[in-house]
Amino acid sequence: MKILFKSPEFTESKNDVNFQQALEAISAYKGVEMMNTHYLLELNNASIDVDTIKQLFVLFKQWNIDPSPLESFVEHIEAVVQKSSGTTQ
Repeated sequence: MKILFKSPEFTESKNDVNFQQALEAISAYKGVEMMNTHYLLELNNASIDVDTIKQLFVLFKQWNIDPSPLESFVEHIEAVVQKSSGTTQ
């Protein structure tokens, strides 16, 4: 699964390194590509779980990134939870 989001504002060059390390610490991290003013984050589909989503929301909040690109991940987790509990709408 991939997510495209706007790069945070870095006031110092070390912040860029810290942000890259934070991305790599996400449990389902597979890779990241810088695309001008955006990042394309790739996650391992088999490893995405509720903890991954929480990590992403915390990261986005910490770096003041618009969380709207995470909506598809929330929908993904809701579908997995519904499937595992055997309920459908």
